[in-house]
Amino acid sequence: MAQGWVWVKWGAIAAIAVSLVLRFANLDRKVYWHDEAYTSLRVAGYRGPAVQRAVIDRPTLTAADLLYYQQLPPAPSLADCWRSLTSNPEHPPLYYLLAHGWGRLFGASVGGYRAIAAMFGAIALPVMFWLARQLFPLTPPIAWVAMALLAVSPVQLLYSQEAREYTLWTVGLLLAHGTLVRALRLGTRPAWLTYGLALGLAWYGSLMTALLGLSHLAWMLLSQRQRRPWVGFILAHGLGLGLFIPWIWVIVEQWGRLQEVTAWTNQSQPLGFLAQLWGLHYSATVVDFNAPLNHPFTVIGPALVLGLVAIALGHLWRHYPRSTVLFLGCGLLVPPLVLIGSDLIRSGQLSRNTRYFFPSMLLVPLAIAPLITHLLALPRPAVKALGASILALLLTLGLASGGANNRALTWWNKAVGSSNPYIAAYLNQVPDPVVILGKSHTALGQAISLSYYLRPDTPLWLLPEKTLPPLATLEARRPPGTLFLFQPNPPLLETVPPGWQTAPTTDAVKFAPTDLVRLIPPQGS
Repeated sequence: MAQGWVWVKWGAIAAIAVSLVLRFANLDRKVYWHDEAYTSLRVAGYRGPAVQRAVIDRPTLTAADLLYYQQLPPAPSLADCWRSLTSNPEHPPLYYLLAHGWGRLFGASVGGYRAIAAMFGAIALPVMFWLARQLFPLTPPIAWVAMALLAVSPVQLLYSQEAREYTLWTVGLLLAHGTLVRALRLGTRPAWLTYGLALGLAWYGSLMTALLGLSHLAWMLLSQRQRRPWVGFILAHGLGLGLFIPWIWVIVEQWGRLQEVTAWTNQSQPLGFLAQLWGLHYSATVVDFNAPLNHPFTVIGPALVLGLVAIALGHLWRHYPRSTVLFLGCGLLVPPLVLIGSDLIRSGQLSRNTRYFFPSMLLVPLAIAPLITHLLALPRPAVKALGASILALLLTLGLASGGANNRALTWWNKAVGSSNPYIAAYLNQVPDPVVILGKSHTALGQAISLSYYLRPDTPLWLLPEKTLPPLATLEARRPPGTLFLFQPNPPLLETVPPGWQTAPTTDAVKFAPTDLVRLIPPQGS
């Protein structure tokens, strides 16, 4: 690296060092939400339906009883873990099997399971450096800038502290991108074999790896005319899918279950709401302070970030080989177009989830880095200062976002359970609270998540139906104490017995009054 670029290298190293601290700091601070509670459940070898049957309609069930299912059993079984994972085929098993091994070695814990994600988040950084060197071999500073931008990317910092598989998938995606570029350059059998292995790893990270495959296919169609690269490409994808056959077999066997647990993706959402989220997915690669959806930033932020990406793509088109531009263009555009197009055609909401955009979002630093290094390399001081300012601004915004996220108890990705620490803090101040949860697909996960923050002896009554039990049953079985309905839906509220009253929590702090509704029996009851 030329002497003039040394400060870029050391600036990148400093940003990466801070980002690593942010990845591993306060791993157990943020709310352990619904999906993460199911991570612990499956890693321990428990199946959701079986646990549901064991805890349902037990008025004296306590928070401590529910947290029993978050720990490994006295005799942990990998077979039990596998059977639990196969009942949820939408999540490939690799991360969870690694977490099972971690739990057996070091014990099951919130911080431990999140540490696995943090480690893969850290591994992704040198892989990004390597990918950038594959794409831009003549310009080493691009690799340093791209790695630094990925390191401070708020969305990457966020998922590096999530006890789920998405940073493992990130590593697989980056390896697949880089090994494809390398295989086309070298054209050797070992290179194509490596690409196939990387695809296998990506598949074991997420079923959404199909989006990566489509973007690579589009790039091949636009850039390759010879027969030999196509043979390697097809065989590599055959190898990747071949490695994934054990889980493909699980998907086939559990096809009905897969459709059941992914049915929510078919529910329609207002187009304006989805479009707002599409922009926020990409702005989260640069800046994210968890602003509410009605905040002006949710319009301004995405517009600025997407504008910068568009300018960066224009720069690539003017200054770099056509194959490089097509690679980044296909990678950035094909996955979101497929997700958005699918939702528009079938009136679904698959595109509302940020993590599904990872195959595209991971390339944002690679698109921006060449523009920044180009500005820094120009002789005009004003232009050089512009490049330095853009780089400093992006690194500062990323680190500031990551710092705010690291100190928070919750963030936007904790979709189900984000307010649980605050609800629990309120309940812990009430003498003898009893929490009642109506039947829903999130009730068990919500009850477990809430249990992490409640006093261990707090009763949680999971109802077998979406309605309250008959009055005689309610009066006979209700534990002594103050009754609270947890996030009750209208059918539950409509079955409140005559003479009983409900009262939302008007003194709620950082949660909605209707999240916790007091159920008041008649005086003297």
